[in-house]
Amino acid sequence: MANLFNYDVNLQPAVMDIRSETLEPISSSTNRYVFRLDQYGQLDSNSVLLFKPVLNAAGHAANENVARANAYAGGLLGIKRAIFQVGDYVLNDIQDVGRISSLVDMGGINTSNKSKYNSHYFLNNLHYKVLDSAGSGTTINGESKHGGEGSIVYDRNRSAVDYGKPNDTFAGQRINNCIITDNKDNNHQIGIPLGNLFPCLKGQELPLFLFQDYRILITIEFHTVEKWCAAVDGSAGKVLPAANGGVDDVKLQVDYIVYPSEVQNKLREQTNQQGGLSLSFFDVVKIEKNIPATGLATGELQNVEHRLGFDNKEVHKIYMMKKLSRALNNNDRIYQDARCDGMNQEEYNVNIDGVDVFQEFKYSPSSQYDELSYCLGADFQVPRPVYFNDENTIMSRLADATGGLLGKNKPLCLDLANGLGQVVGGGREIGAYPIIWKYRRRPTDAVACGFRDGNALHNGTGDIVEDLRVALDVDYFVYCSRTANIMSSPSGTQVMVSY
Repeated sequence: MANLFNYDVNLQPAVMDIRSETLEPISSSTNRYVFRLDQYGQLDSNSVLLFKPVLNAAGHAANENVARANAYAGGLLGIKRAIFQVGDYVLNDIQDVGRISSLVDMGGINTSNKSKYNSHYFLNNLHYKVLDSAGSGTTINGESKHGGEGSIVYDRNRSAVDYGKPNDTFAGQRINNCIITDNKDNNHQIGIPLGNLFPCLKGQELPLFLFQDYRILITIEFHTVEKWCAAVDGSAGKVLPAANGGVDDVKLQVDYIVYPSEVQNKLREQTNQQGGLSLSFFDVVKIEKNIPATGLATGELQNVEHRLGFDNKEVHKIYMMKKLSRALNNNDRIYQDARCDGMNQEEYNVNIDGVDVFQEFKYSPSSQYDELSYCLGADFQVPRPVYFNDENTIMSRLADATGGLLGKNKPLCLDLANGLGQVVGGGREIGAYPIIWKYRRRPTDAVACGFRDGNALHNGTGDIVEDLRVALDVDYFVYCSRTANIMSSPSGTQVMVSY
């Protein structure tokens, strides 16, 4: 009965303050910038790295409307490396972070939302369209070299860059929006939320006020502009040469979240307890490998095994991303450095602690797509021919190599999450033996043939699929569990970071 007459109200502290600051780099060199954060409040994923792409003035005074950030992921692809460190302890140090972030953070978002929401930050702008009979002329008014009605093509009018008509010498090129000039004041600013760069900020906040005895540094390295800026030259889609551009006005817009003293004191109390305060998060490790050119006739099987050393670490996800080992060409104009070239026939299996994960090699593109969706936690949102590069897709002219879409984004993945939905304890512990990634492919040579546009039969010009027998540059991005332990001691706060 006493509870019926208890009118006490348990009020939780609800007063929160946010202090916003614009930080200039404390040191900078070519494409590398270092920022120092205050040991104040808490940091979440919404603070933003800001910068502007700029053309070099020389050689562009008369023709400066030639470039912009790429259509697929915009300025996000410009980030080469991101480091978050507390004192000498590194929380995250991720190589080629823009490439893996564009897949993990944007892969499950539909095309419309990518261009409406993400473009506010990254300046990306990519749309597709299906050719219909409303057009006129060979392959529907020149929009496709080998397609025709029902083919999926890059929508050059609605997207970032109009690369011209593929079947009409790429005539009519122009930059549609967000043009890069040689005056930074006239250029659009790009913003990259820190949550896209540092997994340690996803789903949690870092208590900076507990790191009183440590310097808190964020280091950002940029790619040279040919990796992420597109250009037009009147004849074919190009990338902007590294010597003709760079970044300027680089700064960090930081929001320090200050909670009431009661909340902060509870965190401090946890550092005094046995074991201290533990923060768990993902770390992304990039491993570079290579697959040699086949040297075999078309259709012969090539076997490759790659060993990934993750002894005594907990692994959650593995993304295999590969590119044809050659210079960027016109077929790469849309995805640029974010591309992940798919083979017409490829399969894989993974051996962990002496046991294959799959009973048989995962050979079906649909099954490979499912595994990617498991890793992303959502369906991979691209048109079919962007991921599917099998013979049925090639010969049906759903897309072709010249259009810049066919098989340009096909990661192969492995999801090792156990369903618990947590970082530590939610993956798979790897023993003393390395992970063995077994890969096979039957790459095709370049194929050119005729096609039918309505009732008219035309001879092929160019290739419907490019030569896939060349060497591959392979990057593995592996998500591992990582823990930062914060403990109080008589000499001050101590921080330890471990896998």
